[in-house]
Amino acid sequence: MRTAFVFQGGGSIAATQVGMLRALTEAGIRPDLVVGCSAGAINAVGFAREPTLDGIERLETLWRSVKRRNVFPVSAWSLAHALVGHSGGVSSHRALRRLLEHELGETYLDRLELPAHVVATDVASGDPVVLSEGPTVRALLATTSLPGVFPPVDVGGRLLYDGGIAAATPVLQADALGADISYVLPSLGQSAPGSVPRGAAPVALRALSQLLGHASVNAVAGAHHEVRMLPAPALETANLFDFRDTPALIEEGERLVRAWLDDRQTAAGGESAPPVRSHDEAETGRRRIAGRGIPGGLRPWAARTTAR
Repeated sequence: MRTAFVFQGGGSIAATQVGMLRALTEAGIRPDLVVGCSAGAINAVGFAREPTLDGIERLETLWRSVKRRNVFPVSAWSLAHALVGHSGGVSSHRALRRLLEHELGETYLDRLELPAHVVATDVASGDPVVLSEGPTVRALLATTSLPGVFPPVDVGGRLLYDGGIAAATPVLQADALGADISYVLPSLGQSAPGSVPRGAAPVALRALSQLLGHASVNAVAGAHHEVRMLPAPALETANLFDFRDTPALIEEGERLVRAWLDDRQTAAGGESAPPVRSHDEAETGRRRIAGRGIPGGLRPWAARTTAR
């Protein structure tokens, strides 16, 4: 049985996934591969490099050290250039590149401790693109290039930007990469029914939460393997570009997943609970996966698949 950890995006709110990783790891749940998009891909790659509690501690230290200027520096000059069409975004990649290079060095996706797959979006077609080899930092810059904020990134002659646009919850990519079980590490939970957000940041956050929610439902419905969706905090006031809530997000992610694991164990009488969703005929699913290849697969930089 091949287990995948699938990471949603979510800007600064993806910090909650660090706590989720700690709860899963301490419970003895370990992946055979990781798949991530947007900010979640940073967590996926960081964990794949060192899939241990020490590695999670290192990832937490990184998140706690990040300030907005380390990721989204905006100046009057860069804003003016973007507005007149001389730049693809109001910010540049320089600050984020320095941060990632300092943390990851000259690593490659296919040389990490765990196979890591980063999902980006093709600017021309809007299709998902799976990056499974090559320089780690360049892949992460591509998948975190939020349109309008950062310019697209050229990877192998193809312009790519934020992976969350084409595959907000990349379980179909995990499906085609040979996963039998996927644990989805979300960034946002569903907001309280009937509540109406006020202010630009809460409205944007609600829209993102709704987008991820709908995308998750559609992706899970199309998957041919077991998918287990972890709980995420329902946030009304957080800001995708503000990192001051990082410690609280990490703690809340860990608390929610620990409670979720306890509930599943109790419901199963101390044994592993059944999956949230499973395909009735696993062998049929394997044949379908082998036949269709990786959704948004990349040629010539094709993601590596495992023979089923």
